[in-house]
Amino acid sequence: MSKPLFYRNCVPLNTEKHRDLRMQVPEHPYKFALEANLIPALIDEFASALGHLPVAFLPGAAAPAAVFVTGLAPGTSAFVTEDGQWNAEYLPAYLRRYPFIIGEVDGQDPVLCIDESHEGLGSEGGERLFSDEGESEAALIRALEFAQGYRTAAERTERFSERLRELELFRSVTLDATDAHGARTSVHGLMIVDEDALAALPDDTVLSLHKDGYMRFIHAHLFSLRAISRLAQAQKTEIATPRKQGAA
Repeated sequence: MSKPLFYRNCVPLNTEKHRDLRMQVPEHPYKFALEANLIPALIDEFASALGHLPVAFLPGAAAPAAVFVTGLAPGTSAFVTEDGQWNAEYLPAYLRRYPFIIGEVDGQDPVLCIDESHEGLGSEGGERLFSDEGESEAALIRALEFAQGYRTAAERTERFSERLRELELFRSVTLDATDAHGARTSVHGLMIVDEDALAALPDDTVLSLHKDGYMRFIHAHLFSLRAISRLAQAQKTEIATPRKQGAA
């Protein structure tokens, strides 16, 4: 399977190999995300996160990918502290799922995998994943349920993004930021919903988006862009409204 963001040594869970494995919250639980200014997002999260984290999209091969913007320059995060703590009110599901993930293995059904490099894993302390008999313990059952739910929500998110792409509702933007010393940084390659294009949609298309439940996600995404100012405050920068790429 390909290596997803943050996962360094992802392997299928095995009742024999991982029989004695235990998991606990590490001392620096989110330090792995310290340099991530974009984190994958799910449409199911838009409403919960909209007051705290801006939602944008990245171009993708199949469909644009929804992301939370967590930093105003590559390699920075406004919400992960130097000691690896998360200091925003909403914690993305992508981070809550780690170190587990549903993986695709050639010739097999999807299987629950784990990043063996996760610092919270070991043979002492924390919750066991398997019993002495090889049965799934409560921690593993919770992880599997969450990972399966995430995978399903990710598929819904991809269908949503594909629909918006088909309707040509996306426009490319750049986020420009200036720090207290006058240094400027930019985040390129982002996309957001073009409100003018949205307003120009035929009535039957708008009705279809409503029936599919997509309009509430569109509005949540647009409302979340107000949280860009919170990013600027957290990183002590001044930032302008997202501008169309190519504009002065």
